[in-house]
Amino acid sequence: MKKLLTILLLFLTITTYSQCVSNESYVISPLGPYSPGQVVDVWYTLGNFTGININWIHAFQINLGVGWTNLTPTGAPPNPTGSIGNWLWDLQNTYPGGFNFGPGWRFVNTDPFGNSDWGTSSSGPFIMSFQITVAQTCTPDDLSISMEVFDDCTTGGWANGNCCVDPPFQIYNGNVQVVIPTTANINHY
Repeated sequence: MKKLLTILLLFLTITTYSQCVSNESYVISPLGPYSPGQVVDVWYTLGNFTGININWIHAFQINLGVGWTNLTPTGAPPNPTGSIGNWLWDLQNTYPGGFNFGPGWRFVNTDPFGNSDWGTSSSGPFIMSFQITVAQTCTPDDLSISMEVFDDCTTGGWANGNCCVDPPFQIYNGNVQVVIPTTANINHY
């Protein structure tokens, strides 16, 4: 009985933590730490997306700490051998199912035989880039950067069982390096 319970628990653990994303990587230039006004370029790569229950990749969301400003897309992901459509940059989008998304890229499916709320059937690789600036501040604000990948089950475009639930991919963790100004002694004569 104990052996059966162990096998069952192992099986449930494996099936309930099904990851859909693999081979994530990034390049960030220049390397941190960062000070106010610095401009940073980020390239993110998702090597492969393997959906569960015929779920397709639908969106890439960029999560930034409060110390960043001026988020600008510089390169949209490709759609290698995927559905007909394109990646659209959005600061914010609410999907028909109520899922709130943004900022990032979302796939707009234009296949005449498909559904506009579906993602793309492509499994990757997906490479995208963006530029951000460290805000002008005198406090050590959060400069974290992460990327989240959502399937069309999560966004509400396709309902066929379990959705992909992958944790955000951490690109950078740090704080604004505040430069304390040095001044000469003040003479009060």
